[in-house]
Formats: sequence, C-alpha cells, structure tokens
Amino acid sequence: MKLSDCRFKTGQKLGTETVVAKCHSILVVSQVNGSYKAREDRMQRYLDKIQVALRRFKEWTLVHVPREQNNEADALANLGSSIKEEDLLLGAVVQLFKSVVEEGHAEINSTSLTWDWRNKYIDYLKDGKLPAYPKESRALQTKAARFSLDENETLYRRTFDGPLAICLGPGDTDYVLREIHKGTCGNHSAADSLVRKLIIVGYYWDNMEKDTKEFVRKCDICQRFAPMIHQLGEQLNSALSPWPFMKWGMDIVGPLPTAPGKARFILFMTDYFSKWVEAQAFEKIREKEVINFI
Repeated sequence: MKLSDCRFKTGQKLGTETVVAKCHSILVVSQVNGSYKAREDRMQRYLDKIQVALRRFKEWTLVHVPREQNNEADALANLGSSIKEEDLLLGAVVQLFKSVVEEGHAEINSTSLTWDWRNKYIDYLKDGKLPAYPKESRALQTKAARFSLDENETLYRRTFDGPLAICLGPGDTDYVLREIHKGTCGNHSAADSLVRKLIIVGYYWDNMEKDTKEFVRKCDICQRFAPMIHQLGEQLNSALSPWPFMKWGMDIVGPLPTAPGKARFILFMTDYFSKWVEAQAFEKIREKEVINFI
C-alpha cells in the first residue's frame, strides 16, 4: 500500500492526469480496486489515504506484478535481513520507507545497506576500521594500498599502466560485461582478453577472472563458433579384432553334474569383435563333437 501511494504521489507532483502503478502485493491491489475489503483499522487508514490521492487523477490503474517479474525488488527487500549485524556501520538505520499514517523520520545509510567486497576497503580508507583478526588486518592493509577514495566516497583501484579503475559492485558487473563483450564494439573475446580489456577501459571488481570465465562459457555465440578442438580425449589403442569373426576363442567347461541327456560338459565359443557367444552341452567332448560344433 505504501509503495503504491508513493507512486501516485510522484505522478501527482509531475502533473500527470493518467497514471498506471504496479504493486507486488495482490492484497493491496485487490483492496484498492474494490475486490477485497479492508478489515483491519491500519489497512483501512492506508486505503483512505490512497483513495484521497486517486481522486486527483482523471484515470488511474493499479496492477499486480507477479513474483517472477519482481526479482530485483524482492532481492532489495531481503537485503536487510541477510546482512550480518557486525557488518553495519554504527548508527545506521535499516528502514527503507516512511509511514504515511504515522509520524516518523528515518535516515538511510546506503553504504551499510549494500554490503559487498568494496565496503571493507571503504571502511578502512575512510574510518581506519580493521577486521578483528590480525592476519586479516595485515592482508587488508596490504591490499588497500592500491585503492583510493574520492570526495563522493567512490572507490578506485590503481592500475600499473592505466588510469584509476572504478570499482564496481555486484549489480553493475553484468551490464559492463555484456557491453564490452558483445556490445556495439564487442568482439566476443576470450576470458583472459576480456579481463585485460575491462581494466584498460577503467573497471575493476573482485573475482573478475571467475566472472568473465563464467560469462564467456554461457555466451551462446562464443560456444557456437568456438574453434573446434580435434585433439583426442585419450590415447589410441590397437584393435585386437578389426572385423567380425576375425578372431574367436573356444573353451570347455566341466565336468558338471549330469544333466538331461547325460550332458556333463559345455563347449563355448566367443567372437572377439561382436562378443557373440555360442554354447552347447555334450556328454563327451572329442574331436567329432568339436568339429560338429564349429
């Protein structure tokens, strides 16, 4: 309800007369559209607020967004619960909205809400914050020598032969990879070449090598037109029997307990190529029985 009310207020400030808003809650959409009835007092107050805002538009539409089409918003909503308490900066308030029916104000510290590989460097360069373990502290101090912050607290990494590379978070890497790999000037380069090109252009993030290899592996064009590898998967072995019935083996089994027809021996013959097996039981195995069997 709160998100929908914010969207309608935004449209009102822009001077629009027709607005289409989307909401992830089927309950909120149904209550606003009149399909459901608001039973709780708090929900009724929210409904009254949004109805007052709707009267200022000539035409409005509120539609429901299915869960599979709302992945980014769900990830942002779950971000606060997934962050460890010790990772948050002191005094940070994890609250993303202000209630429209209750008085209150909340300040948001965006750095503490999005915890990724950059935050440990930002905390150290800005406030001198170090991990609790001495080994991790020494490693961080060594690596942080190649990083720097600007006045907007944007993290950069120094390169050997190029300009400062801006450090990207998890939400920006996929777009940069797609643009450089297969964009307007992209040439679908391999993973190692793609890493070097990213650094030359001026981008850097942790696990660049791993992400580029995974991205190239999933690229359909790269896999479809990749060079054919004709090297054999294993060494060749000489074939003992290149065609059927070139080589075969024969053996005798017995004596066995007497079977019907007084048979006590079995004569086997196997073809080495097709593994064809022939067997026959005999009372005695002599030259005559072997010739007849063959």
